Parts: sequence; structure tokens; C-alpha cells
Amino acid sequence: METFKQNPFAKLVSQDYLLVITPSEEVVSEVRRLKDFAKKLIGYYPSFNSKAHITVNHYYDGKALFFDDRMPVYRSMTNRIDAFEIKICGFDFFEHQGNYTIYAKVELSQDIKATFSRFKKVFGADVPQTPHITIARSLSYNRYKLLWYYFKKQNFECSFYADEIVVLKTPTRSLHTQPMEVETEFKLRNVV
Repeated sequence: METFKQNPFAKLVSQDYLLVITPSEEVVSEVRRLKDFAKKLIGYYPSFNSKAHITVNHYYDGKALFFDDRMPVYRSMTNRIDAFEIKICGFDFFEHQGNYTIYAKVELSQDIKATFSRFKKVFGADVPQTPHITIARSLSYNRYKLLWYYFKKQNFECSFYADEIVVLKTPTRSLHTQPMEVETEFKLRNVV
């Protein structure tokens, strides 16, 4: 299914790539329920429509060449990283320049830290130090305060097996209006 059409005569000058780990369908459904709950409390918010995922890297390719050319190398390197279990345990938040993000916390075991360190060696500096599943982002202090009152008391524990990184791609989006499409997957080494 094509989610955006590109003029066949237009020269593509840049691309956005988002590399993500997609949780199991049970986790995706539970995060959707939590997002719906948050919307009932504070109304619509920017990450409401985002499907549950853990970002591995957000890569902006200004020349629309480098990332595509490097894909075989990235695929080869990720094939050497073991698939792994991710455990979610509760909620936490970030504060950044007066905005707040509430997220489901990934348990930062030694294995998770080592795996994300390997991702950093493959994909570069934009690999997050705190892997997480965003529930609500870009919240004002008042909206955050109202949501956090409920989320800090909730017990949310689950786990899933991560065996691939999904690469999403779109032409660079002004105001994030164009949807991202699945470009490819990088399989992790199956050790089971």
C-alpha cells in the first residue's frame, strides 16, 4: 500500500529514517489502551497516533544517499547482534526544555545496556541511552502533572522478544505530515 506519492520528476534531496523495535501485539494493544486513557484525561497530544515502538535511531539523510548505500553494511552488522528479551517495568518521564514525556520504562539490565551499546557502534550517536516506549510526549507541565498523577501509581510489567529492527522511511517531512513506510528490516541473530 502506498501511503504517499512522489512526483516521478522531482529529485529527492533528503530522507528521514526511523529505526525501531516493534513490541509484540499484546504490548502494542496495551500501550494503545494507555494512550486512549491519557487522551480521555488531557485531550489529544502529539504522540497519540504513534504505534508503540522503541526507537533505536532517528537518522536524517540530507543527501538521500548515504543511508541507502550503507544498508548492506548495517544489515551485516546487525545480523551479528543477538536477539534479546525486553522487559518493561513501570513508567517514568523526561523533561526537556519545558516539555514532558511520559514513557513505559525498559528495564536496563546489563544485556540491554550491552545491546544498545552495540547498536550505537553500528548506527552512531543517536542511539538512545534510555530505551523506552513513549506514551505521551511534548506535554506542558500542567498536562504532564495531571497524567503523571495516574501513571506513577500504575503497575505495568510485560516482556517481549526483539529479533529485528524495522527501518521506516519517508521524504523529510515538514511538520511531520507524511507517514513513514516500512523500508526494510534488519534481522538480529537468533540464538534460541
